[in-house]
This record gives sequence, C-alpha cells and structure tokens, in this order.
Amino acid sequence: MKNIFKWKNFLIVYAALLLVLNLILITLPLTNVFGYEFSTVNAIVISFLSGLYVISSSKEKVDGSKLNALAIFKNLSLLLLIPFAVSIINSIFTGFCSFWDGLLFYIVLTFPSIAVGSTLGIISFAIASRLRRLVFILLFIAVSLIALFEIYFNPQVYLYNPIFGYFPGTIYDEGLSVDFKLFFYRLLNIFFFLGVFGILNNALRNKKVILVAWRRVIYSLVVAAVFYLFVSPMWGYSTTFSKLNSELSTKIETKHFIIFADKRIEKDDLKFIALNQEYFYKKLSKFLTVEFGEKINSFIFKSSDQKKELFGSGNADVAKPWQNRVYVSMDSWESSLEHEIAHCFAGKFGWGIFKVAADFNPALIEGVAEACDGIYDEMNIHFLASIAHKNSFKVSVANLFSSFSFFGNVSGLSYIYSGSYVQFLIEKFGVEKVKQYYRSNNFKQTFEIDITEVEIEYFEFLNSFSVKDWQAKANYYFGRQSLIQKVCPRYISDRIADAWYLINQKNYEDAEQLLNEVLEKTDNYSAIVGLSVIYENYDSLNSAIRILEEKLEIFKNTSYEYNLIFRLADLLVKAGRFEEAKVNFETLKNSKPNLRLELLAQLRLILMKEEKISDYVFGSDYDKYFLLKELNLIQHNYSSIPIMINLSERLNENYKLFLSNLINKFEVKDFYSSYAALKLSQYMLQNFDYLNARKLAGLSLRYKNDNGLVEYKKENFRKAEWFHKNAGRILDELKISND
Repeated sequence: MKNIFKWKNFLIVYAALLLVLNLILITLPLTNVFGYEFSTVNAIVISFLSGLYVISSSKEKVDGSKLNALAIFKNLSLLLLIPFAVSIINSIFTGFCSFWDGLLFYIVLTFPSIAVGSTLGIISFAIASRLRRLVFILLFIAVSLIALFEIYFNPQVYLYNPIFGYFPGTIYDEGLSVDFKLFFYRLLNIFFFLGVFGILNNALRNKKVILVAWRRVIYSLVVAAVFYLFVSPMWGYSTTFSKLNSELSTKIETKHFIIFADKRIEKDDLKFIALNQEYFYKKLSKFLTVEFGEKINSFIFKSSDQKKELFGSGNADVAKPWQNRVYVSMDSWESSLEHEIAHCFAGKFGWGIFKVAADFNPALIEGVAEACDGIYDEMNIHFLASIAHKNSFKVSVANLFSSFSFFGNVSGLSYIYSGSYVQFLIEKFGVEKVKQYYRSNNFKQTFEIDITEVEIEYFEFLNSFSVKDWQAKANYYFGRQSLIQKVCPRYISDRIADAWYLINQKNYEDAEQLLNEVLEKTDNYSAIVGLSVIYENYDSLNSAIRILEEKLEIFKNTSYEYNLIFRLADLLVKAGRFEEAKVNFETLKNSKPNLRLELLAQLRLILMKEEKISDYVFGSDYDKYFLLKELNLIQHNYSSIPIMINLSERLNENYKLFLSNLINKFEVKDFYSSYAALKLSQYMLQNFDYLNARKLAGLSLRYKNDNGLVEYKKENFRKAEWFHKNAGRILDELKISND
C-alpha cells in the first residue's frame, strides 16, 4: 500500500484528480446517477490515468526488472474504488435508479479500463525511449478514433470500443442495460490487453528478448485485427454494408436513388417509397438549388426493431450526408424520409469531412432539414412555433443557434424552432445566404447583422399568426421532458420496454411488478397506462379507472394529459359510465390538443348519439370498421373517414372495395370534410390512383380556415399533381432485383 502514496508515480495525484472529476459528475445530468453515463466517463478517464501510471512505474525500474503486474493492478484498484464510492454515497442520499444495473455497468464498462489503459501505457514505454507520455496520448487517441472510423465508413451509429466500451447510437433510444454481447466484448478486451501486457512486461528486462516480444505483440495485433474484422459483423459488434445488404436484399433503382429494403416489405410499398423519393428530390433540388451527380442510397428496414439491431437507432431515422445515405424504417418513413434526404442535399454545401453544419451546430443541421420539409405532424412549422412562443414555451433562438442548448429542450421544441427560424432566414435573406451560414456558422459575418436583432424580427413574425387559445395544443406538443431532465431515463425506459413485452405475452403478474417498480421512482405515463391495461385484463375496470383518475392531475398541462383523458373515457364507456365519458370526449374535442385525438373524440360523441358507442369500444377492428361503414351509408360522416382508412389498411381491405363504401358525393364545407378529402387523397395516391388523388386534393383546398393545415394540403396537391404527370414513367423505368 505504501506505493499508492508515493508522489513519484503520481498515483495519488491521479486519484485526487479523479475524485474532483467525480464530485463534478454527480452534479451533472445523466452522470449524477450510478449508471451507464457515469460508468462510461470513468472508463475513459481511468483508462487514460492507468496508462500514465504504468509509464511512471516502468521508469522507476532502472534495474531492468519487470513490473509487478499484481501490484500494478492492486494499486490501480484505487482508481476504480473512488468513482464507485462517490456515486454510492451520493446515491444513498439522492436515491438509486437501480443499484444492480449501475453495478453491472460499472463492472462491465469501467473495470476493464485499467487493463486497456495499462497495456497502452506499457506499449508506449516499450516503443519510445523519450516522450513516452506523448506517445501514449497519441496511441490513446488512435484507439479511440477507431470508433470515428467505424461511424464514418460503416452504416452503423452504435459503437463498441476498448476505451469506452459501448455507445448505443442516438439519444432517442433511452432504454439501455448490460447484455451478454457487451459482457462478452469486454471479456475479450480483458484477455487480449492483459495478454499483450504480459508479453511486454516479461520482455522489458532484456533488450534481446524484447525484439521477440515485439514480434509476438505485432503478430497478436495483426491476428486480432483480422479476426475482429471478420467476426465483428457476425457477432453484432459492427455492421458493414455487405452485412446490411445481405439483410436488406431487395434492390430498387430509380433515376436519383438506389433503395435497399427488407425482402418482406411489399413491392407496392417500395414502389410508393420510390415515387416519393423522386418527388422529394425534385422539390429539394429546387428549394436548395442543389443537384446531385451521384445517386442517394436509402436503406428501408422492416421495423424499428430491425433498424435498432442492425443500425443502432430504433426510434430515430438517420442520414449520413458524407455517405450520401439515409436509413429509415417502414413504420416511420412517411414522417421522416424527406427530412433525412434533405440532410444529404445539405451535405452538398456542408462543412468538413462529415458534410454537416460548421462546428457541428445541431440547430443548423436539423433546422435546414426541417425548413426543407416545412411540415411537422401535418402542420406548418411557423404555425407550431407561433403556438409555442405564445403559450409559455419560448426559446431564445440566439442561444439555440450559438450553443448546444438544442439538446437541453424537448426535441420537438428544438426541431420546430430551428426549422421555423431557418425558413424565416431563407424567406428574408435567400437560400444562398443560409447555405453560406451553414458552411461558416458565423451569423454576423454571413448576414451582416447581429442574431439578436433578427431574433426580434422573428418573434414579431411569430406573433403575427392567429393562434389564440391553443394552450392545449402547445402542452401536447411541447409539454415533455428532454432526456437530461428525466429521472433515471435508462433504467425507466428499459423496464418499461420489458413490461410491455410481458403485457403482450399476457404475463400480467411480472409486468405489474416491473411497472410498480418504475412508479416507485417516478410517475411515468407509460407505466400508468400499462397498469390500466393489466387491470382491465384482470376484469377490474374500476381499478383501471381509479389509477388513471388518481394520476391525471400529475400530468396536467403536459403532453400526456390528453392521452390519459382519452384512455380514461374509453374505460368509462366500458364501465357503463357514459355521462362521465362524454365529458372527457367533449374536453378533447373542444381543447383540440392534437388532430388525431380530436377526431377520435368527435367520432365517439357521434356514436354516443347513435347509441353504438359500447359496440364500437368493445369491438374488434372488424367490428369497428363495420359500424363506421353503416354510419356512412346515408350520408358521409366526415370525421369518421380518416379512421375508416386506418382500419381498412389494418384489415388489408382491397382498395376498390373500400371505395365502394363511399358512394355518396363528397362536399367540402367545413374542417372535417376538408380533412377527410385530404386523407382520402393520400390513400388514393398510396394506391396509385393518381387522377382521383389529384381531384380530392384539390377538393380539400376549398376550406382554408383550418389553423396550420393549409400548407400541408397545398403540398399534398402539388405531390398528387406531380405523381399524375410523372409516376407512370418512373415506374416503367424502375429496376427491381433480389440479391
């Protein structure tokens, strides 16, 4: 133990630095809990300090004797003990998310760091006679940059690396726990790095032997690198394009795109995606005045789960503009594909090797893509930004575009303000100026005016929109917490996913236990809804209703309030408490938090008048569809038609058979009839009925007083018109193959 306190090898200094760092970490979001982020940061730091310590200890061995490896690692255990002790003591006072989850992360991610760092340290000592610390730093950076190499050249966004262990990808997949794959990877790290350490340590005392040792080390490194290169994709530690192409084996080629898709996806769906891509190309090239010399590759996954497994991001679709590739899944492409393709277009005037906004400014990166689309959840982004600005969700765009505060807000809020502001800049200064700003990230130099002055003009512009009494809509879209604001986000999200899997497997007892564990930590919306589902399946409607009523006040003025009201109202119908249900449905209809909820509530109020609400709420999808067909026999009930379309798709009903149910003439007189015409137009377009799609798209435009949807309807008409003129030719030229 006396070696620990020797100043010559700096261990006590490193320990003090590590203590200070961890006292800071427990005050920061995410690292303030004993979990993934805390363990990852310490893995990086301890790897670095371990290497420096081994170099210092090796220099003391002037007699040529080898290092006492056991003593080295025993002393370095102090570095492992300090973060552990700091976080545990902090958690005793502030609360654990999960001690066992945190311990697993710490053992699997942080413990191997002393083996990795020590080995890099002894390699640096062996190959250099002077400036060994500089050599170590360069070697440490080189090993870390293997991750950058994989991100740059491979499709994946997840990373496995000896220095930090594992990075899951985007911030939008919150759930994370230690699995066997990660455990085995770190086990391989330990065996490999300790093996190299042992070879070099045994050789250091003899200059002749060290040459032989170097041959062994180099041989080991080459063999390990080649072995890892081949087995890594098979074991799931990396995803190469050959691996991805083998999984996404259907290939479709158009004039400007090459699609790689899962073979289980219907060909008609892929043709529709191909047509949309060509339309987006035409729209974006005109908007940004950019042309491509090469084709954009798009990878279409069957589901977000498949995308998570192969690519690393389940909840977020992603573009890599430096690769000229986009990665989307079938369950989300309609809302994200244009946005991701816009990133590739922006790459043509992007900065650096990653072809993004200068200095990796996230507000500029996402703002340009959002401005190109201009629509968020069917509404104009200026309209939504105005709602946010006028209803207690104000954001300083000067701060948003000059710092990384983009990630400190709810993601939707940052995306909408960024997109709206960039679109405002394009309208005011022109697209070429904005492209120059994208390349430089220097607002004043580009526009010759301070960003705070333009911010004042922008807020005046937002104030010009007529969006009175939209607090409910503002709460729905922006009343959430960002990742760094949530309580135990990794633990909670992981347990919620497990619980819903158990619910789907009808294992209600274990699911209930998990959800109650979550609710002991925080009032989580998904956990509350999950419990209500369990109680309903236990035939305990009163218990399901009670938990929603008890928790509803907690979620007041948040995005979750309105979904809970809707869920509660349906349960009240099932319990025969119709008047109470009616009050809740009327609340949703009148407050209009979201168009989907408004339509669902409006339809249920109509069914109440028809005395068919119980049949509908208790019924299967087929029962619901049959009831809605009956509702539209004499005259159209326009609020029901978008829901009928969704049910028809879920039931895989023939398109022409569906149209035969709509025998009455469409008349657009109000919002509901206009929106029904819009959704029917989109459904026709999806079924390659271009003429009727254009007709209904034009019909939907007859009603213009619809609060933010006008631009969306105009865009749908432009698309329908373009499809009518170009789709036939594009489909004739389409090349489809299955590898």
